[in-house]
Amino acid sequence: MRYFLLLLISNMGIAQLEHSDGLGLRDKPPAFTQEQSKAMFEKNKQLCVTDCVTDFGKILGSANGIDAYSNCRSECVKNEYSFLNLATGEVTVHKSNPKDDNLHYIGLINQCVEYSRRWWMINKGITYGSIDSAHEIIYLTQGKDIRSNKTFPLARSINGTATRPPKIGDLVVYYPDRNNPLWRHGHVAVVVGVDLKQGSVNLAEENYNNKKWLKPNKYARQISLFNVNGHYTLLDVETGKSKNNSGGEISGWIYPKSL
Repeated sequence: MRYFLLLLISNMGIAQLEHSDGLGLRDKPPAFTQEQSKAMFEKNKQLCVTDCVTDFGKILGSANGIDAYSNCRSECVKNEYSFLNLATGEVTVHKSNPKDDNLHYIGLINQCVEYSRRWWMINKGITYGSIDSAHEIIYLTQGKDIRSNKTFPLARSINGTATRPPKIGDLVVYYPDRNNPLWRHGHVAVVVGVDLKQGSVNLAEENYNNKKWLKPNKYARQISLFNVNGHYTLLDVETGKSKNNSGGEISGWIYPKSL
């Protein structure tokens, strides 16, 4: 059976990257064209003031000292960017690149990518490269130390076949669904707690559902982790429940290779 699975995967053109734990990562879908991206951006800018789940910019919770802010609703995009001052540790927001050597780019405010980068930068002193959509993070092969600018390899565990469970500080990445505006870009969240015995993983994030966090001073959500014969599967389903009508599909979790 295992040989058959390996043969099937190899014949499907599945992406196989160096430092991958497990098999079955799908090939990265083609990027949106410039025209598509511009059209979505212009449309989504209009969605930041109406029908908010929680008012834009309100704090939803905090994990390891990193506050998460409401994005109003999932589709909202506001043309403002956060930067970390490497000299003072202050995070500031700008409408364009301030061109200050002390300011290190984080991301588009109140988005899932921005939160994961900010968590890594402040708590680990590391970051990852430029991407157009959150789902692309699982395919990245290098990270960077924000102070030395030295690069290091990133590793990934493929959901369902991984032998390494998620650990605190890992980034959990979701596949995109191009047919669903809520999941068009996938999603990314930070692992801030793991209980292997209970089978749960605690996530910190922005712009998943823009609701107040389940545990405002600890984590946004707690989802289910299964160990089947030494292989780990993480499901976007709350622990103790069997269904999530608005959830997404997790591709895996990514982390510095040395950790």
